[in-house]
Amino acid sequence: MNLEQTTAAPAVFLGPSLPRQDAERLLRADFRPPVRQGDIYRLLQRGRPEAIAIVDGYFQEVPSVWHKEILWALDQGVPVYGAASMGALRAAELERYGMQGIGRIFEAYRDGVYPPFGGEVFEDDDEVAVIHGPAELGFPALSDAMVDLRASFARAAAEGVIDEALCGRLVAAFKERPYRQRSWDALPEVLAALDVAADTCEALQRWLPDGRVEQKREDALALLRHLAAAGDGDPASGPRPEFVFERTTLWEQFVESSHAQPLHNISAEESLVLDELRLDPQLFAELRPLAVLRYGCLHGGDPAAPSDVERRNALNLLRRRFGLWSRETLSAWAKTNDLDRAGFDRLVDTEALLLRHAEAAGPLLDAFLLDVLRGEGRYEALARRASDKAAWIEGAAVRKPKASESGRLLDWFFEHRLGGSLPEDPQAVSNELGFATFDEFIEALGREYHYARESDEGKGTDPGGEKTL
Repeated sequence: MNLEQTTAAPAVFLGPSLPRQDAERLLRADFRPPVRQGDIYRLLQRGRPEAIAIVDGYFQEVPSVWHKEILWALDQGVPVYGAASMGALRAAELERYGMQGIGRIFEAYRDGVYPPFGGEVFEDDDEVAVIHGPAELGFPALSDAMVDLRASFARAAAEGVIDEALCGRLVAAFKERPYRQRSWDALPEVLAALDVAADTCEALQRWLPDGRVEQKREDALALLRHLAAAGDGDPASGPRPEFVFERTTLWEQFVESSHAQPLHNISAEESLVLDELRLDPQLFAELRPLAVLRYGCLHGGDPAAPSDVERRNALNLLRRRFGLWSRETLSAWAKTNDLDRAGFDRLVDTEALLLRHAEAAGPLLDAFLLDVLRGEGRYEALARRASDKAAWIEGAAVRKPKASESGRLLDWFFEHRLGGSLPEDPQAVSNELGFATFDEFIEALGREYHYARESDEGKGTDPGGEKTL
């Protein structure tokens, strides 16, 4: 059924790519935080906007906006635009269905190349990824996007500040770093590692403040100008390609979960049990696929083979999980695991289908995790420990950890508790373990740290000596 109630302004999902105050100078709009899964569906349930524009979106801490809900908005006759970051990704993937992309980054994802870097395929999501501050501060970017670094080094080479060879080396060096560690503040360290001549380093640093390119910002501004022109009677967009929106079982499950209560009647006691499970990453990794498969079996599912987009998302997950950032490391990993091309494709397809069902399950997946724990005979022990911990925490009046304590908690958990090493991206691990936010992960670590120190489990594992959190 088409939506009838229409609001007067477009809805714009905006975050670190462009400060809201700058956006408001260009366009009168319903500005919203970065988009996440379900936001577009819920937006249209409340009324029909003039258009939807996606600039920024979440992709790790919470599920990303689903392609199907964008298609649903298009099917309802609402124009959907994308640029700069998550919007550029989704527009490149859905252009054939009518989503309209704006800007250089969108064109690069659509064409598979980011000029002038024509020697490598441009397709990785991490090219636009940044970390950012909270909504209260306006989502300030705390790292720099790879696309901005690329564009800046390319301009420096074009203007003769550096040569083409150094441009390529700098891009390669920053690409090897996790996206959270990419920033202009790291440039001196990267230049030193590349053993660049002092005069070249000085010239680049002098040029940088006025010369660097903020491509994500420029593309976001271009999108807003496009929308402003459309509001003045110059839409400058062609007809939307026709497609049939399939109301699959997966879609109906998504609609149902979007209207359901967030915790799906999971009790406080069960939530504590889930925290215990998530603090055992190995056990969580073993049981989560069983929960996904159980959900798929009981709720049915879309029998179609994974789409190119789903396969790409699954491949990106494998890359993040094992640090396979380059084609060389990915090929070496496949060889080590005795995977030929057919075997590798089968693995990616399976991961893609698991992701599809996990995405459709949403918060319902927690209920299936609890069922798996019960079916595997593991629930009782975790519940007993969760109850003991909760009682001890309450009696000891343990406070929430301060932000400055998160680093030591992470070190303790990964190095001392698990006997491994601190991952490059702890927030990604938090997301993979199913914590709703990184802060919830840190709070769970704080409770575990204090409880373990007071039990036999914690003896000999305190990394701080006399230091306490």
